[in-house]
Amino acid sequence: MALDIRALLSNTAPSARIFAVTFFRGPFATIPSTEEAGLTASQIIDRTAPEDGPLLAEDKARVPYFVPCALKVAPFVGKTAERYPGQSGKQRSASHVPAGAGFAIDLDGITHEDKARILGRLVASEGQFCAYSTYSHGKNPDEVRMRVLLFMDRALEPLQWADVWHVLNRVFFDGLADVATAKLSQQAGVWATHPEREGVAFRSMNRGALLSADALLALVPPKAERPQRVRPKVSGAALTGRYADALAMIGADKFAPWMIGLSALKAGVVLGELPEDDAAGLWFAFSDSGSDAAKAHNDDKRYDPAHLWETWEPTAAPAEGLVGKLFASARDAALSACRADVARVGHLTAEGLRAARYLAKYHPRAFDELTSEVQA
Repeated sequence: MALDIRALLSNTAPSARIFAVTFFRGPFATIPSTEEAGLTASQIIDRTAPEDGPLLAEDKARVPYFVPCALKVAPFVGKTAERYPGQSGKQRSASHVPAGAGFAIDLDGITHEDKARILGRLVASEGQFCAYSTYSHGKNPDEVRMRVLLFMDRALEPLQWADVWHVLNRVFFDGLADVATAKLSQQAGVWATHPEREGVAFRSMNRGALLSADALLALVPPKAERPQRVRPKVSGAALTGRYADALAMIGADKFAPWMIGLSALKAGVVLGELPEDDAAGLWFAFSDSGSDAAKAHNDDKRYDPAHLWETWEPTAAPAEGLVGKLFASARDAALSACRADVARVGHLTAEGLRAARYLAKYHPRAFDELTSEVQA
């Protein structure tokens, strides 16, 4: 029997002042700039995606970011601890988030059909939500990048909150949500866009009911029944080769995939899958493979591969999620290359063949589905 998503709604008044939000000056800041508690869900929406339009910013680094919760005072960690040795305070990290009742869930690179279906489902649920385009939306007219704010009737500690995130991903988003946002400490940008893309920015919302935390928790599978992530049973040179092949598939010409590669390589070191020297070598080779235009600003510290390798700390998502995003991005890039060839010339070019071989080697299910499409 299909789930009636309206059964997930709470009897708690939507005006309940149970929400909090913490803002940061930019995507790389870890120390909060402001923090507010005792807000309604509507006030959270008004502060992060006001209806008078998106923030216009030529540089994404100038866009305020937020986490949908308050922070607690705890010892600083990571690079922040290096700057403030032995000190404690509020910081954006998994060690500093006590509980949360709100969600900021990203859907990156979905289709316009996906967007219409998901928004239709959210509207039909009669729950309170706000969906808005992210800063990078509009760079590719064929894909949608949006963020969805959802609200529960009570706060949950981070592990339960993450369990509910996966329920929401299944119920509302068909599993398309970015797994990086399955962490309460993951920061999200406010509604913003480059001035040149203002015309394609969008926002959709409904000031309806809150979601029931208890109803959502009831949909969390018992731990014994949860599917376990199976990591590749390869190591050493073979696994290093998979990273290299995935990086080659996504390419380093655009900033987003370039940073996906950096985060995945750093995460591979954390997971013990890559020796640091091997990961660094892959990173510099990947960066050097970019076009001259992509490398034009490498003398700027923000884009210098050597500086980024020394300073970048991927603390915003689980290491497995960062590696998984690289492999998923490479799979999607390979599928797109093959489908584009078939649509344009009716057969695979050299580039398409390279993509097909990548799929056959690392994503056999996707390769089988692609073969069925071509033969249909």
